[in-house]
Amino acid sequence: MLASVLAVVALVVGAFQGWIAFRTGDKLTLHSLTQNNFGATNDIVKSVGGLSILLALIAVVALVDPSAWLTRLAGAAAVVVSVMFAVEAFRHYGHQFDATLHGTRPGFWLELGAGVVLLIAGSFGSRSTVVAVDENSQTLVEARG
Repeated sequence: MLASVLAVVALVVGAFQGWIAFRTGDKLTLHSLTQNNFGATNDIVKSVGGLSILLALIAVVALVDPSAWLTRLAGAAAVVVSVMFAVEAFRHYGHQFDATLHGTRPGFWLELGAGVVLLIAGSFGSRSTVVAVDENSQTLVEARG
């Protein structure tokens, strides 16, 4: 649970950090995930940072889910957003890996790291075991949930 909380904090902090040399996540349009122009927006709902905050809210709601499938979903979505951004950054920097690696900023790395942490934390969700004893036949019946 602590890992999930830290991942949520990383998602929210990363939403307001720089994602690329000249743009923070809350100013980076959602089109940046599919186009390499990295345009600006003043509407946080239509920004990459807003999407990151939405994923953080999903991860917060997932804290009450004992099966942890929602945690894994939020983690997978964060990793997908990171990969989509990385592909466009790679295209933006002329298909040069070194330039892409140095051009991405902490917001991107926080998003990617939080996604991986949520995926791992979701793998350790609580599993319930119900044990029932049939009094007539004295047999033990076990059901896993």
